[in-house]
Amino acid sequence: MFELMGILALVFVGVIVFGVVALVAGLLKLVLKIALIPLALLFKGLGLLLGALVVLLVAGPLVLGIGLVILIPLLLIGGVVWAGFALVT
Repeated sequence: MFELMGILALVFVGVIVFGVVALVAGLLKLVLKIALIPLALLFKGLGLLLGALVVLLVAGPLVLGIGLVILIPLLLIGGVVWAGFALVT
């Protein structure tokens, strides 16, 4: 009978120790998560900034090239129309 009570006492102590360790680990996880929020926001901001720079460096010259390809013929056509209008009037 005493052996059974001893085994149950060990089980109860193990459960209590496991519960305390789990509680401390959960609190530590929460504290670290809250403490690292500014660092996570910093990395997220740096990622967004880097992404914006990459988009500007890639899309900027592309838009400039497309604009020049479209703009130069339009300027030529506009000049021809203007010259024709000036010639007629």
